[in-house]
Amino acid sequence: MPKKIITNKTESKLGPKVISISNRKGGVGKTTLTTVMAEELANAGYSIVMLDLDSQTDLTDINLSQNEDSNLFDLLTGQKALEDVVTELPGKGDKKIIPGSARVDEIQTGVSNTLAEIVKKLKETYDFVLLDHPPSLTELSRAGYIVSDELLIIAEAQQLSLKNLISFLVEIKQLQLEPETKLEVLGIVANKVDLRRNLTERMLAEYERTYPDLFFKEYIGVDTAIPNAQFNQETMRGLPWRARTLSQFERVIEEMIQRLQ
Repeated sequence: MPKKIITNKTESKLGPKVISISNRKGGVGKTTLTTVMAEELANAGYSIVMLDLDSQTDLTDINLSQNEDSNLFDLLTGQKALEDVVTELPGKGDKKIIPGSARVDEIQTGVSNTLAEIVKKLKETYDFVLLDHPPSLTELSRAGYIVSDELLIIAEAQQLSLKNLISFLVEIKQLQLEPETKLEVLGIVANKVDLRRNLTERMLAEYERTYPDLFFKEYIGVDTAIPNAQFNQETMRGLPWRARTLSQFERVIEEMIQRLQ
């Protein structure tokens, strides 16, 4: 039996946390990390709720086999109450999702205050509120950063990802200047790391040199288990084999917990 890596809730001194998981570059794996993080934290005894802020609704599609009658758009526009929208997910532990909607970008006013009220209520119930962001800075995404305690950035070990990260962090610094914002940058996690490529180790070293305090020591590699699990709408632990990257996800999550304490 694999050794336990993630500090469970009974051993942790953490209070409730709202974490935005994001990058201004698409396709870096933020939705995958959000999903696996929710599963593994729930396995460790924490209560989790995920919010899909992206109008592409990838987080929702990965986690739910059918469309829900109620979603984030209904909640933000006052058509549904919070208890009608929070949807329980299968598997071990307390893991839920507020499904996304393709219509969320239509909402242009009042998003910040409404989302702040929603997240405040969720924080009273759940140990972790995980916000999966779109790659663009929409009104809803901006509101999501403002109501979050921490920002976890997912990046690839590539030159363009490092370049785009610089402008993204400038935007975050601007948001942090606003009086209602308490957002801190928790760190940067390298994803889709392929050590077979000669450039990869150099890029990891460049990230560490550029962001010595933010760059996670742990990273996530490339693994066919990830698309397999998503295609079958299965957790990585539910696959018939133990995925190589599962331990990497566990170590990333544990480093996150240690940084939060």
